[in-house]
Amino acid sequence: MTIADAGLRKVVQHHLHKSQGWLWTPVETAGTRQGVPDTHWAHIPSFTSGWVEHKATHGWAVTVRPHQIAWMDLHMRAGVHCLIMVRAMGAGSSRDRGDSLWVIDGAAIKALAEKGLNGIPGLAVLGRWCGEPHEWNWPAVQQLMTGRQHDR
Repeated sequence: MTIADAGLRKVVQHHLHKSQGWLWTPVETAGTRQGVPDTHWAHIPSFTSGWVEHKATHGWAVTVRPHQIAWMDLHMRAGVHCLIMVRAMGAGSSRDRGDSLWVIDGAAIKALAEKGLNGIPGLAVLGRWCGEPHEWNWPAVQQLMTGRQHDR
């Protein structure tokens, strides 16, 4: 578990697994290109792909670097599908305790950086689920990412 995402990347990849057609490519570019999100994904059944930046917080504030804002803003304007997933523990979760997953439209990355989770425009919060990771609505997360209903 990394401090930056509290193990969120591994949780997401566990629940949206290769056996369901998900392909995950972690991207570590600190030495070559700043601001690139930490994971590229592709979903074979839906012919979709995009980028996810995984974050974690114990409150409302989420650390987002200026290069991340610039990269995501530029790519969103070019039509690239970008999301931010935040694992909120504490104040940003359910009733100041527990765990929650926030899925945020990449276009709101600047608002997230400046105002935190409680300052994001309503429509930019694509989904929020409270409880332990196995309780999060993974079919809904998949639909947000691919635009398709979960095949079950």
